[in-house]
Amino acid sequence: MAFYNQYIADNPKAEFIHVSQDDSKKDAANWANSENFPWLTVLKSRTRTTGLHKFDSGTPSYALLDKYGKVLATSERECKKKIKELTR
Repeated sequence: MAFYNQYIADNPKAEFIHVSQDDSKKDAANWANSENFPWLTVLKSRTRTTGLHKFDSGTPSYALLDKYGKVLATSERECKKKIKELTR
């Protein structure tokens, strides 16, 4: 959460999306709210229609994309490193 708050929360050029493993919107929303997640949550069952399935390599998966959908990084470490570089 600290990384999100420092580098993404107030950055108009970045967005964080969480793919929930829950089966229902209500369960996903309840869990995200209990964890105080301020970002968008998408159900795993909706990843195909949103195109997010292309970035699923297990749980958890990380993918940093540019605004055109080009993959910039795919591991947590590499995503954080690239986000830091982009927000300097």
